[in-house]
This record gives sequence, structure tokens and C-alpha cells, in this order.
Amino acid sequence: MRTTFPLSGVELRRHDDPKYPVEGPEFEPYAHQQDLQELFQTSSEFLAVNDSPTGGGKTMSWLAPVVERGEHALAVYPTNALIHDQYDQLTDELDGKFPELGSDVEVLPITADTLRTRYAAEYPNAKTNGERLRALLRKHVYQSENQVLVLTNPDILVMMRRHIYGRTGDPGSRVRQLNEFESIVVDEFHRADRKEQNTLLFLLDEMYDLPEIQCALSKIVLLSATPTTRLEHRFEEAMNAPYHRVTSERETTEERPFDETPTNGWGAVMPPVNLDVRSASTFDTASKLLGEDWDDTEAFARQPGKTVFILDGVHEVDEVYTRLSNALDDRTIVRIDGFHRGDSKEKLNDFDVLVSNSAVEVGIDFSVDRLVFSAPDRASFVQRLGRLRTRSKPQPARCYVSSTVAASLSEIEYDGKVLRARLVETLEDAYHDPRKFDSFDWRYSAAEAYHHVERRAYDANSERAEEIREEGWERILRHFGGGDPPLTRSDVKAHADVIDNAVERTLQWYRGGSLQALVYDRTLGADDPIKTYDLFYLLRHGDVEFFSRTGFDEVVPDEHDDDVSHLAPYVTGYCTYDGTIETNDDGYGRSVRLEAISEIYGWLRADDGIDDETRKPRELGGIGIDIDPDGADRITSIEHLRDEMREDLNVLCYAVAKHPRQVKNQYNLGKFLFLYPLTVGDEQWCAALGVDALYLHCAVQESQNAVDLESLGIDL
Repeated sequence: MRTTFPLSGVELRRHDDPKYPVEGPEFEPYAHQQDLQELFQTSSEFLAVNDSPTGGGKTMSWLAPVVERGEHALAVYPTNALIHDQYDQLTDELDGKFPELGSDVEVLPITADTLRTRYAAEYPNAKTNGERLRALLRKHVYQSENQVLVLTNPDILVMMRRHIYGRTGDPGSRVRQLNEFESIVVDEFHRADRKEQNTLLFLLDEMYDLPEIQCALSKIVLLSATPTTRLEHRFEEAMNAPYHRVTSERETTEERPFDETPTNGWGAVMPPVNLDVRSASTFDTASKLLGEDWDDTEAFARQPGKTVFILDGVHEVDEVYTRLSNALDDRTIVRIDGFHRGDSKEKLNDFDVLVSNSAVEVGIDFSVDRLVFSAPDRASFVQRLGRLRTRSKPQPARCYVSSTVAASLSEIEYDGKVLRARLVETLEDAYHDPRKFDSFDWRYSAAEAYHHVERRAYDANSERAEEIREEGWERILRHFGGGDPPLTRSDVKAHADVIDNAVERTLQWYRGGSLQALVYDRTLGADDPIKTYDLFYLLRHGDVEFFSRTGFDEVVPDEHDDDVSHLAPYVTGYCTYDGTIETNDDGYGRSVRLEAISEIYGWLRADDGIDDETRKPRELGGIGIDIDPDGADRITSIEHLRDEMREDLNVLCYAVAKHPRQVKNQYNLGKFLFLYPLTVGDEQWCAALGVDALYLHCAVQESQNAVDLESLGIDL
């Protein structure tokens, strides 16, 4: 299926505002930048959402008032690549637009890698990342007179707040400097899934509510796409900080579409786009690009200027990059993905054709003349299309979506050009979010929050512990207790008991647990030879060899010993990586399936009366695994991985007695909620792992409840 239509550009009105705190006569702020600055000036505490368009200057909207006030601020970004990009952008902005104040602002990029490398040399006596983080912030927050901007990811923010860097029962080991930041900014908030949004909002609300002497946080800024109805309700009813949507009052007068050239006095933030919509399955766009669409693909990439391909899987990036490199020897073809991040800045400056995945999806600025992208979900569609920005002339784009989404887009009616708002509305209806289960809030986010509150109470004296529990329970009810019947402590404890130790190992982390392998990347020019990567991707597509931990230490050069020691506690297996294997004619690599061991048999067969609806998620201490070569290279060293997975796994699991394809179709789960075949004797089951196990359990439960209501004659 194929359809094409012209998409309007978006322009924002500029304002001559000599009072705006950016130096230089050429800078004219947009209304959302003025409105957020005014909020900082007139309100001592707030929760602000800025959902202005991509490319519309959301970074400056918080940077200018924060620098003007001289407050410590912490900015949270979804990826480490974006942190490093924003570090470069912010330091340039501070030098160029705040020449007097900018020199007194220290910008600290904090990731696991910078703590392990950049700051390790600065604090040689610190043995762990937690010790380095405390020393770093102690110096810059307590001992320096300068304003501090910390750039970090949500995982580190959650780890600091939940004292995961510290030791339970030892308040002196906590990262207390987190409490000194008056403002916290969360970029790309809409990209977080339900569990991640729940985690962040609960913890930010808790920090905001603490007395100022304990925590200075009073201003929360979320940079986001348009808030959903559910999020609007959370902002207004669950969060205690007064809620402001900075674009709400003037959005109809300050933002508008344009067809060819922007209006004088207005700035183009999104160009008009000639959009070519085609259908392809998720993770299979490369097959279409290199198969029936190859002539179009090659012609598109040969045009003058910069062409960008944004795909879903690393194996797709590999296939398209290799084919284009062979076909276009007169063009500079580059790739950026999880295995090829080195020299990213040089690549983005010099490329003719860039092939990438989500690594360049958000935030990172670079020039684009034409775009090809796949879009597995609504957020990816909007985000990837937003790579075309700040141009006034129409630009070409081709997108690959599922046949159902392509059909929805083909039905858009328009006169002249399709408005961006109309496109977003269509996408909202066309895409299904496989992790959008209302019951997840009270079933599992409440249990996560309850565990966190109990851990805080454990570290307090008896009087304060009781206050923490009461305040925590009131907050749990505000955030997760809006259902009927009302949520009770017994309900929360029951669901906490279901996952037992998994709350500690999986839910208390921002993203939840996943199975990772520690990789020694031996490919030519590998920029980061020691890294962790998704285990199942490596099993399906990687040219890999697995080792025991001892064997891995013998293979890896001694210079990487510190990196290996740091990452080893967080992985399931150890392997070398020499690129990807060839796929079969259908684009598939190896097939991976899980196999039941005695513990799983005991769980699944414990009682004859237990079925998919009554079975609950469980943390497993081990699991079996088998790999079908399926025309690709066999992994002869798989026994080393099997030993690790059988003996020391600790993974949250939920199993259903059907084939993965049946389960995905039955519950409309899509391809980004990962299910794995599970062999139980001679039966074919499927299993979801980590947080996906909890989403699958919610899908089964909500479906069963809907059936029960229908059987009672209740019209849904």
C-alpha cells in the first residue's frame, strides 16, 4: 500500500523582547519561551509542561530563566548520546548567548561511562560510581560558588533518589547533593512508557513535597509532546505542584501552518514535507528498501545534499549501510547505532548518507535534506519526521509503517496541504500502544512505590518512619488509587508479594530489568570495545562466541579489565562480537527459544487449577535456552551461556500456554512487547521477561475482566 500527500510546515511568531535574558539583538524569543520565563519570575513553585513543536527552542525556554536566576538545575535526557549532544549545545549557548553569566555556570554530564572514565581520573580514591558521584557533586554543589547544571539520564536520577548508590541503613552513603537542585527538567517525557512515567512522576512529586530544608526542588519542567488526557489528569490531580501548560493560552495565535515560505516575523520550526507513505512490517523495512523499492532507494540516496535513513533494528542498519556503501562509492556513507557510535560528531558533519536507528532519533541536531524512516509507533513517527526541521522550503520524506497505519493515513482528507495537527490526530487513532494498561498503575506501579516508601521508612527513626509511611500511602492513593473499588494496603501488598524480590531487582529501577550480555566488540574501528547489549539481539543476529567469565577475562585485553569488572555484575553472559551474520531469504537470523527447567515445571504445573488467568508473574532463578541456526551460523559456544542462564539468572517471567504469535494477536501487543517461545515438554508456550512480563500479565487480566463483564450483560 502506498499514499502520498503534502504536509504543511509549522511557524512560530517571534517577539521583540529586550527584557528576555539572552544577549544579542538578533535573538527574538517565541511565546512559549517568554511564558516559561515569566513563570520562573512570578511563581516560586510549579510543574510546567512545554509541548511546543520539535525545533521550536524548548531547550532555551528553560535554560534562559534558570541561568537568569542562578539556580542549580538538573536536566534529564532519555539517552546518553543526547546528554553528550546537549552538553555541547548548552556550553555553546552559554558562551554565545550569556557571555556575562555563562562563564559562571558549570555543566556536568553524568552517565555511568563518564563516572567510570572522565571522573575516575579526577577522583582516583573513589572506588565505585556512587563514590565518584558523591565526590563530584560535593565539590561542585557544596564547595564551588558557581551555578551548576547537571545533565544525566532517568536511571541515575532514580538511583540517586532511591539511594541505590548508597547502602540501606547507612544514610552517610547517599547522594545527598540531589536535594540541592531547585529545578529539574525532563526532556522527551512523552517518550517514556507507562512504568517509566509513573516512576518519575511519583519520585518528583515526593521530592517536591519534602520540606525545603530537606529538598530544594520547587520547579519541575517537562518537555513533551502534547499531554494525553491521562497525563493531564495526573498533572492536575496527583502532583502537588501547581500545573501549567505554557502553550495553552496562546497556542492558536502563536503557532500556525505555512505552505511555502514562513511569514515575515515568524520562524519556521518545521518545513513543509512531501510525504510518501509505504507499508512494511516492523524490523523488516530493510527488506523493502533493498528489495522491491531498491531503485527508489538508490535514486533517493544519490541526490545532492544529505539523506538520512532511520530504521528500527541494528541488523537493518547493517544491511542498508552495506548495500548503499557498495552502490554509492562516490558518496560518504556513515552509520550510527549501538555498535557504531564513535566519531558521531564528525560523521554528522561530513556525511552524504547517514544510516541509523533510534540513536539519532531524539535531540541531536544535524542537517537533513531528505529522510527515509520506519515508524513502529506514534511517538517514533512524530519524532523521526521531526528530523526535518527549521527549513522553509518543502523537503521530501518517505516513511514505512504497518499496512493498517498506512490505510489510516490514506484516508486523510485535505484541501491544499495536510495540517500537522491532523496528521497527529490520525496517528493517535491508528497506532496501538502495547504497554497502555490502566491496571498497571494500581497493580504494579503502586507496589513499586510501596517498596520505595518502606525502604525510606527502614532508614528512619520510628517516629519519622510512621510519617513516611502515612505520607507515602497518601501519595500512592493520589497517583495510583483512582479505581473502583478503592485501592487498599492489602491490595498493594498482595501485588508486591506476587513479584517478591523482583521489586528489588526490576521495578525499583527506572527502565526495569532486561537480559544483557557483556560484549567485547572486535569489529574494525570499534569505538567502545567493552559494552553491554541486548542478549536476544546478539543471539539472533550477532557473529558471537560465548565464554565463561574466566574465559572472557583471558580473551579481553588487560587494558579493559576495569570496564569488565564494572559491568560484569549486570549481565547474563559474556561474548565476543565480530559483526552480524547473514540473514536468510526472509530476512531472519537465528531463532531463539526458551526451555523449561525443573523450576519452571514446578511453577507451571504446581496446581492443575492454575491457568493463564490465575497464574502470576514470578522471578526465576534460571531458565534454559536453545538456538536454531535457521540457515545462519551456529553458536558452538552456547553452553557457556546456558550455564549462566540456568544457574544465576534472577529474571521476572510470566508464561502463557500459547504460541507467541497467538498471544500477540489475541491481546494486540505489537512487536515491541517482546515474547519468546517457551518449550514445556512437548508443548509450545510463550514467555515475557522483565517489565514486559508485568505488561503481559495486565493484558491477560484486563482481557479476562472484560469477558466477565460481557458475560454479565454489561455493555462495554
